[in-house]
Amino acid sequence: MIFSQLKIYQISHQLESELYLVVCQIPNHKFENACGQILRSSSSISANIVEGCGKQYYKKEFIRFLNNALGFSDETQHHLQVLFNKKLLAEKTFIQFAKRYKNLSVRILNLINCLKK
Repeated sequence: MIFSQLKIYQISHQLESELYLVVCQIPNHKFENACGQILRSSSSISANIVEGCGKQYYKKEFIRFLNNALGFSDETQHHLQVLFNKKLLAEKTFIQFAKRYKNLSVRILNLINCLKK
């Protein structure tokens, strides 16, 4: 299995690209740390999927990296909430991204559960 064929990779990579464009519109002097954190956590989702896919013949390792990806997806949702609470994201943008990242987390969890069987 090639990582780029995994739907969770495709979704995470697309979300990462879209989120980057939105976050880069936030003025640099405002909450630079929060913006950096959300970009790092979002990027770490797809990176962990790729690394886990490279270890797919070692099921426990693959699951471990998918668990990391799940954690980073949840962390990204937290950072979205922080940016929204600080009025750095519009409500519509926040809701759209939060919903999509929650869906991604569910998909990652479903793959983890499938691999555990």
